[in-house]
Amino acid sequence: MFQNIFLEIEYDGSNYFGWQIQNYKLEEESNPSPIKTIQGELEYALKRLFNREIKITYASRTDRGVHALQQCVNFKVDTDIPLNNIRLALNSFLSENIRIKKIKTVPLDFHSRFSVKSKIYRYIIYNAQEPSVFHRNYSWFLPQSIDIERINDNLYKLIGKKNFSCFAKGANNYKSCVRDIKNITVKKRGKFIYIDIEADGFLRNMARNIVAFLVNIGIGKISSKDILRIINRKITWVNKPAPSCGLYLYKVKY
Repeated sequence: MFQNIFLEIEYDGSNYFGWQIQNYKLEEESNPSPIKTIQGELEYALKRLFNREIKITYASRTDRGVHALQQCVNFKVDTDIPLNNIRLALNSFLSENIRIKKIKTVPLDFHSRFSVKSKIYRYIIYNAQEPSVFHRNYSWFLPQSIDIERINDNLYKLIGKKNFSCFAKGANNYKSCVRDIKNITVKKRGKFIYIDIEADGFLRNMARNIVAFLVNIGIGKISSKDILRIINRKITWVNKPAPSCGLYLYKVKY
């Protein structure tokens, strides 16, 4: 039976070269070695299960070191294998860093990327005097005092449909850098700061650049009067994105 199968996946991206499949990395000219990516691992597991190449579509591409609590993919296949058996089999093939949480069938015209209404990225900052070995791969350690109230007072300036090319890596590669940021929340709980950014889409490095931008507001390096001037490219702002280890694809809305 021909089906369009939807998977909801979580993964620890610490040991992977991002989501998107790549072919080879030349460690030495004579010694090409495969690059481990989440997509590559998943498509290899699908090939083992169905004994043929299965190409997947996905909600969002994550960079090296970025994690996901809810990555969504779909693929089309002719099979009579029960859905839960597919999930169990794939999880047995995948490493412990990648888990399929949910599986279901969706309409044949469903597309994991183009059917998305919005995506939420969460960023976690470990705001303490000393770093923690347990949090180093899953948060950005910042010992500085960060004024959360000052950040929250200025969040409205980033909300809405705008040209966010100032936060994009390789902005010239996009036909349009206009994206609609629907909401941003910044909360501190104990030693952790959680930044959630919801938008209809994200440019490359956009989430991490926004986090770094907000941190600079919070530590006083960017004045309130300069925020819109930077976004509108009236004054130059050199992007240095927040580390990838603190970023999570948190939720995908359809």
